[in-house]
Order: sequence, then structure tokens, then C-alpha cells
Amino acid sequence: MKSVPLFLSKRETISTLLVIVVLFLSSLSYEFYKYKKITTYSLHVANAKVLNSYQKEDKDYRVLKLKSKDLIFYTTNQKALGRGDKVKAIIYTKNINFYSYLKGFYTPLKSLHVKSKAEKNSIVDFVQTQHSSLVTKEIYSALFFAMPISKELRENITKWGITHLVAISGFHLGILSAILFFLLKPIYAFFQDRYFPYRNRTADLAFIVFLLLGSYAYFIDMTPSVLRAYTMSLIGFFLFSRNVKIISFGTLFFTVSMVLILFPKLMFSIAFWFSVSGVFFIFLFLYHFSNLSKVSIFILLHFWVYVLMLPIVHFVFEVFSVYQLFSPFLSMLFILFYPLSLALHVVGLGAVMDSFLIWFFSLHVEIDLIVTPLWFFVSYIMLSLLAIRFRLLAFFLPLFAFSLFFI
Repeated sequence: MKSVPLFLSKRETISTLLVIVVLFLSSLSYEFYKYKKITTYSLHVANAKVLNSYQKEDKDYRVLKLKSKDLIFYTTNQKALGRGDKVKAIIYTKNINFYSYLKGFYTPLKSLHVKSKAEKNSIVDFVQTQHSSLVTKEIYSALFFAMPISKELRENITKWGITHLVAISGFHLGILSAILFFLLKPIYAFFQDRYFPYRNRTADLAFIVFLLLGSYAYFIDMTPSVLRAYTMSLIGFFLFSRNVKIISFGTLFFTVSMVLILFPKLMFSIAFWFSVSGVFFIFLFLYHFSNLSKVSIFILLHFWVYVLMLPIVHFVFEVFSVYQLFSPFLSMLFILFYPLSLALHVVGLGAVMDSFLIWFFSLHVEIDLIVTPLWFFVSYIMLSLLAIRFRLLAFFLPLFAFSLFFI
């Protein structure tokens, strides 16, 4: 059956927009209710989990990132806490407004009591003990378990333009889902052919894969990047199962709207809008150039997304190096590196590529500062949207993105 567009008429489009607005305002109202409940008194008791803890440079205190049932916030304390520790924090609420509540905020502590230390995780320990270098321990811990990395390594990764490869996101979930489908399909087919041939193999495997990915997301503390990617993939598969055309801008708008209705705090997440922009440019490429061969699409798409994301990324982050131009090649290689490194760690040979990674991250990288001016950023967003309608503009959009370097 030929897939159908999400909206069949203007009336459906307008009706859906009205429903989305009502649902979003309702979701925002519920967040405001929780905000008022938390800030009713000048002090709030939060039973929280430590998401990150690091020593502030040239200071005698540590910066803590804590997560409770309704809050994710930053604070400072002198106690040596580790990731996963559970604490009882009494925080001041006087300076927390609704905007900062949604965006994320810093607040001082009145007191902090450690309820329990993080239990040693055998899986994390199994991976880390395979490496003797601190660099590779951090890389694989971040790559597999979304654990925080040191400031030095984070800056090094930024210089290479491969933050999207190290931080777990939809890219990683996509590779993991492909691996799971590949491994589970022959096993499921064996039992299906003998006992339940009437079942829909794709639908059943998708349910199993999403269940496993959901368990994995929960295991790594539902980091925002994984949460939004997992939610968007669930919505996308639901629409696909209803024969709705997935590669469409209407579907993308609907999916983004649903994610923001479910998690309104994501509207202040830079990473969320980066991922939305990336998906938009993927859709734009496939919308205009889907007639190319699969090999051409695979290669060109990596360069297309990288180039078109430059003005958006540099509107927020200033760091640039010529080595970032290798990012598309590294992204393509990562599709092989990621499952290979997973397999090597499963059999206890995770250190095989350590020498290469240590050499790679020891290379000296010169950096420049490039900032996207506001006028250029707004103009670029408008041109990108117009490129949906005008195919010729899509051809010249990469040149316009590259012109940022000459401004």
C-alpha cells in the first residue's frame, strides 16, 4: 500500500494545530502547577539522584547536577559525591521563577544528606576493567552508559566536531535497533514459522526492540538526548504502522509537537533543537534528492547534514577547527566502529582499539572562534524553510551555509 500524508486536507491541518495548541497549553499548565507546589514555601525537600559531580577549578567545592521526581538542577557542595549517589537536599526556592524551573537552574543548598552511595554496577565495571587508560575508560563509559567525561576530554571531542558520536542520541539508538533486528530476526523467524506464522514479524520484532531500547534508556537514567530520541522513534513507528508517510515535514512537525507536549521542558534544550534541525535537513535532502542511488544518498547525506548544521551549531558554540571537516567521514566510520566495539567488549577484548584512540585524542588541534550573527541565523532558517518549496534553493543552501566562514 502506498503511504498517505498525515494531513489530507486544510481542515485536518487546522484542527490538528488547534488540538496541539490546547494539549501544549494543558501540559504547560500542569508544569506550572508543579512549579507552584514546589515554590509554595521558601525551602523545598528534594530526594534526588546525583547525575554528575565534578570539582570546580581553583575552588574547594564541587558542582552537583541532581535529579528528583520533578526537578533537574545544579548546586554546589563540598562533599565528595559520585554519580548515582542518592541524597536528600533541602534547597532554597526564592529565586526560582517559572522560566528557570522549565529551563533548569542553579540554587544554593540549606543542607545535604547522603541517603545511600551508588551501588557498583557489574556491567559498567566489566567494561571499565578492560581498559588501563583513563581516556578510553571515559570514552567507552560515555559511549555505552552516558556517563560524564572530564572537561579536557570534552573539549578535545568538541575540537574534532564529534560530540554527536560520543553523546548517546538517536544516532546510537538507530544503530542499536538495527543490530537488535539483525540478531533477533532469525531467532524469531525460527519460532514463528513453526508455532505462529499468522503473526506480523516486523511489528513483533519492533515491539521487542523498543522494549529492549526502553530498558536500556532507563538503565542509563533516561538522559534527555536518549529520552527525546526514543520518544520520537516510538511516535514515528506508530505513524508508520498506520501507513502514514514518515519522510514528510508535516510528520516531523507533528512528532516534535507531541514530544514537546509530553516533555515541555525540552523546548529549552539546545540538544533537542539540534536534533530537530538535523532531522529536518535529512528530510530536506530526501525530499529533493531521493532519486539518487542508495550509495550516493548514504555518502552525500553525511556531508549535507554536516554543512547545513554549521550555521546553527555556531550560533551556540564558537569553537571550530579544520579537523571538524573530517566529521562526516568519522560519522560514516562510526557506523562500523560502534557495533564492533560493542562486540569486542562483550567478549572481553574491548582494549583492542585503545592505542588508536589514545593516539587520536593526543593529537594537537588548533582552534578558531566562529560565531553565527543573529541576522545570518534568522536569514538561514528562513531560506531553509523556503528550500522545501523551491528545489533550486536546496542546491545552493550548502553554499550559503559555507558563506558563514567569509563573514
